[in-house]
Amino acid sequence: MRSERHSQRDLFEDRTTVPALQPDLWAKLTPLVQVLLTEAAGVGQQHKTTNAGAQEDGDDQNHA
Repeated sequence: MRSERHSQRDLFEDRTTVPALQPDLWAKLTPLVQVLLTEAAGVGQQHKTTNAGAQEDGDDQNHA
């Protein structure tokens, strides 16, 4: 057990401010973040529709 007691942060307490990114760093990160968010959202991805009785493509043999 922990013998030290830590106080929980108050939800209504003001948070410390985070400094803004420098313009050159902001310019480098913006395209990367946009690509990552686009991929995470699945925008532009083609989804295959499968029939209930269809099997997956590939080799069904057990290669153990």
